Order: sequence, then structure tokens, then C-alpha cells
Amino acid sequence: MTLPNVNIVIIGHKDHGKSTLIGRLLYDSNAIPEEKLQEIRKELEGSGRRFEFAYILDSLEEEREGGLTIDIIQTPFNSDRYQYTIIDCPGHKEFIKKMLTGASQAEAAVLVVSAKEGVEDQTREHLFLAKMLGIEQLIVAVNKMDSVNYSEDAYMRICEELGRILSTLGYAGAPLIPVSALSGENVIKKTEKMRWYNGSTLIQALDDSVKPAAPPVEKPLRATVQDIYDLDGDRIVVCKVETGKLRRGRTIHCALSGEDGIIERIETFGESVEEALPGDSVGLIIRGVENIRRGEVISYREEPANVTERFTAELVIFSDITIEEEDILTIRSGTAEVKCKVEKIKEKIDPINLTLLDDRERLVNGEVGRVMLKPLEPVCLELYSEIPQLGRFVVIDRKGTVAAGIIIEKQ
Repeated sequence: MTLPNVNIVIIGHKDHGKSTLIGRLLYDSNAIPEEKLQEIRKELEGSGRRFEFAYILDSLEEEREGGLTIDIIQTPFNSDRYQYTIIDCPGHKEFIKKMLTGASQAEAAVLVVSAKEGVEDQTREHLFLAKMLGIEQLIVAVNKMDSVNYSEDAYMRICEELGRILSTLGYAGAPLIPVSALSGENVIKKTEKMRWYNGSTLIQALDDSVKPAAPPVEKPLRATVQDIYDLDGDRIVVCKVETGKLRRGRTIHCALSGEDGIIERIETFGESVEEALPGDSVGLIIRGVENIRRGEVISYREEPANVTERFTAELVIFSDITIEEEDILTIRSGTAEVKCKVEKIKEKIDPINLTLLDDRERLVNGEVGRVMLKPLEPVCLELYSEIPQLGRFVVIDRKGTVAAGIIIEKQ
């Protein structure tokens, strides 16, 4: 029987044991073939190093280097209920980039907090960003319990320290599981070293608390146009279905050109099909549409996508740039790339202390702001809370991706 898949992201301070926890989850769930483990052990012995679970993650990363799917660990692990796929965000800066660019979406987050070091700035910041991205399901792994002699007092101190932050962000009631990723206590196997704890293991808490996201087939149709080319006299519109169902014979609406047309054929891998679902990339033959181009958004006339006049976004800066009012930014959303004017910096948020800042003149590296933007070219965007596939964007310049955001209001 195929288990439902759940994408999870492991977040928290860089030194609190995220990589070790990932390695332990893969190892104890038997997700890593024995030949691969032997290969890792042999490599470490040859260099005089002892086996550590973090090396499992390092080894998998090396195999993926250069690939297009580097954001995802390609070895999922199974529980009794789900197949879990881990979104790999090892470094702090990389965490922000990978989470906010939306390369992969997580249904749940596991926050790793060291029982020894306690709550640190990145703990608060990663929690804020996870909430900002709409991740509602959270499990806390209070890690490194071995470093505090499996002390109940140390565990309770972390619970108390995290309590206010979790409540403020709407994560009250999130399970807090005392674990030792290094020795495997309470990750997948029940511990015998913390008899004072009668709750679930980490894997049991995931199974009991997390629900997979429903496929967005019931949402309004949104398909992003990637390319247009001619083949044997036919004009092929290549697009990716983001939400809804794309069906042959239906009348569609093109948001940017304002044209309506009828889908005559849907082609995939050289075959004609009756419909395409979210995630499918297909070629379309459309009758009645002349001005379609890359960046266009296809919808049905009954629930049309519309050109966005202006929008407010929560924006995170992760490069050495400064953003001020009246600046012109280049944003990329879906397959569209347009220039936008910064009309107003409405708020600046301290993601560590979870407070509003008085200085709203500019945003710089590491800051979060609520910004009103006006597109200078036609573009179709959606609210992140409704259609996240078209509700997130990145800001690009000569350096590459310098900021990212999600759309919280639009006109």
C-alpha cells in the first residue's frame, strides 16, 4: 500500500542538531540501504573520522550536488502512517532562500531546540518565517537531552521559554518532545532514559499531529504559460497546471491579454489527453487566442484570474541590498517577470523579538517588512493564503535572488 506523502522542514538554530536529527530519522527508519551505510562508514574510517549521523545527510547532499532537486532529500522515510520527505534547509541564509522562494512546500515543520543552549535568535526567526509562510503544523524536538543528563528540569525550562513565543505565533499546543538525536532516544524508538516523560516519540507525534495537504484540484484553475512554439502547423502553448483541472473543450480566459479561447487539444508525451491536473506540464492547442505569451495565467471564465493593480507583501531581505520607497524592483512569480514600484513600506518587523519597529524608511539585509508594490507591467498574482503557487515571488537583480515575499493583500 502506498502511504500518503508529507513534506516536512527541519528548522532551528544552526548548532542545535538538525543534520544529526535528519540522519537519525533516516537511519532508524531503515530508509538508507545497508550498502550505502557501509560506504559511508568505509569513507569515514579511511579519513580517520568516527561515524556520525550528520554524515548521512552530508553524503546524500554530495550525491545531489548539481541537480535541480537539491532542495529535497531524495530518500524519504516511512512511518506507520505516512511517507515523509524532508525539505533540506541546513544553513540559516539558505533556509530563508529555500523556504521563501517556494521551491518546495512543507505541510509541517519540526523545530529543533537544544536542551543545553536553549532558545536562540535563529530559533525565534525560523519560527516567525515558518508562520509567515503559512505552515500551521509544528512539532518541537527538544534535542541534545543527553548533554543535560536527560534532566526533566532542563526540558521544562525549554518548554517554559518557548511557551510565550509559540502562543504569540499561534503554535500553542504544539507537541514538545524531549529527544537525543545522537543516541536515538525518543526519535523513533521509545526512551528508557527519561522515565519522567510519558508522551509520544517524535515519529509518533508527527503521525498523530500532521495531516497531508489536500491536492489543489478543487481550487480554481490556474495554469502558467512557459513557452509557445510552432510544430507541424500547430501553435503549441506549453504550460504548467498550478491548481484546478484543465479539461479539453472548456473555454479559458487569459488574464494578461484579456482573450478567451477554447482548448482543442491537451498534449503530453506525444499523446492527447482529456485533462491535466496540478503539477502537470502540458502542451495546449487553443482556438481563438492570438496574443498569449510567457507569464500568462490561464483560468476559466467562471473563476477568472485578474491583472493585479497593486499588492501588499511580507518581504524578507537576504542579500546586501537596501529597499526604499520609490525604488523599482524586478520580481519573478511563476513564469512572469515584471518591474514593480515600492509605493510604501507600511511596517518593519523584528523577526527575533516579534515586534514592530519605528524605523520604516528602508529595509536592509535580514529585515522583514510589509510593503505595498505597484506593478509597472501587467501581471497576475494571487493571495498566498488562497493560491500559494501564485502568491509568492522573489526579487532579483544582477546578484541573483536578493529578497522574497508572499502576497497578503491585492487590488
